[in-house]
Amino acid sequence: MHVASLGSTMVGPFLRTLGLHLALAVLLGLTTAAEQSNLAPEIVSAANFDLAKLKLETQRAGASTEYHYYYDGEHISPWHDIPFSSSTSEDGTRLLNFVCEIAKGTREKREIHKSAPYNPIIQDVKKGKPRDYLYGPSLCNYGAIAQTWEDPMEVAEETGQGGDNDPIDVLQVNSSPCRVGEVMGVRVLGTLALVDGGETDWKIIVADPSDPETKDWKDIGDVPKERVDELREWFRNYKTAEGKGLNEFALDEEAMGADFATKVAQDAHRAWAKMGQEGKCEFDAPKPLDATIAPYPRSCWAETHPGVLQAASKKTTEL
Repeated sequence: MHVASLGSTMVGPFLRTLGLHLALAVLLGLTTAAEQSNLAPEIVSAANFDLAKLKLETQRAGASTEYHYYYDGEHISPWHDIPFSSSTSEDGTRLLNFVCEIAKGTREKREIHKSAPYNPIIQDVKKGKPRDYLYGPSLCNYGAIAQTWEDPMEVAEETGQGGDNDPIDVLQVNSSPCRVGEVMGVRVLGTLALVDGGETDWKIIVADPSDPETKDWKDIGDVPKERVDELREWFRNYKTAEGKGLNEFALDEEAMGADFATKVAQDAHRAWAKMGQEGKCEFDAPKPLDATIAPYPRSCWAETHPGVLQAASKKTTEL
């Protein structure tokens, strides 16, 4: 078993920009003292969340390794308990919290496990063997934004497809590999609208604002075009190594800019909050063919994280 410290101290008010720089106040985790006393002890508001207090513990589980998170000694979920945003850059830009699942240059297919208690990061296993990318090593640091979800029942206007039932994916374009399980505040630069197997699978392109290489990157136009092109082609082709077809991209395959991508991420955060409030999700079952059938017959939040369902209404984003 290995325990590591993650992140750095990050606090601040939550103000974001949507679309054409419309300033909107966003409330995250604001409750009265009485309400807070009724919550599970590990639930911490975004304004007070300190990434420096995160601890990562690795555990062997059969053929795979699990990465579990702790905050002030409490077992937490990287999906539900780490805030969507809890910091700003030096220039005041709101940063989103990126959870590293796959480091640049590696092949192991790891992800936040949506139905395991406390949602650890786990390497996929197929027929008893850990799964790797067959196409080649990852070209970027890959992971997810905390407290987001792409709802299968919400059809994206841009793609004509519902979400892929996962936290929203992140492509971090810094040159240095992240550490699996690392959590950091990142600046949103843009997005690609991937369509994978008839599902919307947004890829949010981000960068570490503390990295000298990318500290001045503010929008997708600041990212070298060849880097974006390489990522697009990798994600178009990577499943062909498994005998599957090519993935597709909506929006004429264009990489959209920071304002557009920020709205996509915030929409996914709202979907996550709604999921928790309704307590409806079934991650291991296929989507129903008849869209009028309730698709999520059980409460995933209550099962994967005891106590977090009680706090769902306290963690919504209100505009």
